Amino acid sequence: MTHDALAASGRGVSGRPAIDRAVLGEWLDGDDDAINALLVLFCESICAEEASMHDLLAQDELVQFAHAAHRLRGAALSMGARALADFAGLLFTAALAKDRNACVEGIPMLATLVRLVEAEVPASAASGGI
Repeated sequence: MTHDALAASGRGVSGRPAIDRAVLGEWLDGDDDAINALLVLFCESICAEEASMHDLLAQDELVQFAHAAHRLRGAALSMGARALADFAGLLFTAALAKDRNACVEGIPMLATLVRLVEAEVPASAASGGI
């Protein structure tokens, strides 16, 4: 993965929702309370995974970083967070190729994508008001 590939992957993010709620709606029969509760858990999970990936990269643990990126990709796909899933897939590929520089370059975009997902979780859900 090159710097150009990282930059290109982030270009299509603006203007699209970070979470395709229709994916969750199909699972949960359109139950907004259940969807919001699941999104809160998802946000907690991806924030923890992001922090873990940052630490693993600092420790030069590219194999474990690849595992974390793969977990993040799967979780994001299941929740309809396509841009995050796609980018996690790029990080996974870079880590498997032992391209540490590409992984390092990808951390800021990963953080951006995680924040975009978090921003779509209703504040009332995040504060326990569901």
